[in-house]
Amino acid sequence: MDRDIDITEQLKNLIKDYDFNVETLSKYLELDKNQINQLVDGNISFLPNDNEYRFNLFNKISFLYCSAIDEKDVKLDAFLKVLLSYHNISKKTISKMSGVDIKEIDKFLSSKKSKISVEDKYKLAITTMSLRFFLKDVEK
Repeated sequence: MDRDIDITEQLKNLIKDYDFNVETLSKYLELDKNQINQLVDGNISFLPNDNEYRFNLFNKISFLYCSAIDEKDVKLDAFLKVLLSYHNISKKTISKMSGVDIKEIDKFLSSKKSKISVEDKYKLAITTMSLRFFLKDVEK
């Protein structure tokens, strides 16, 4: 999949290729189904002529689209680094909460991602995603 396709193609792919629920898109994008269909058809004329609004809307679509096409280890690495750097949660805390040894977390954060077990990646991913979900309100 090509990350550089235009926003309407990204939205179309989310719906057609990934069967993304249109009701959920409607709530997330704060657009009704008709507006989503217009976007899928390439029509953006109904959108407010507000650059910040369009930027935020298009980013939301791109974030969802990239969730489908990005390598999963790269995403987990990025989310984990947010916990470590932005939230100042230590590797020791993440290790204790996930049940993954700090040495394995270090391997994952280095270029040795493929050297840790799928089970440890799973534990690390669940813990990381949970923490990010609960701490998202303090991210500005």
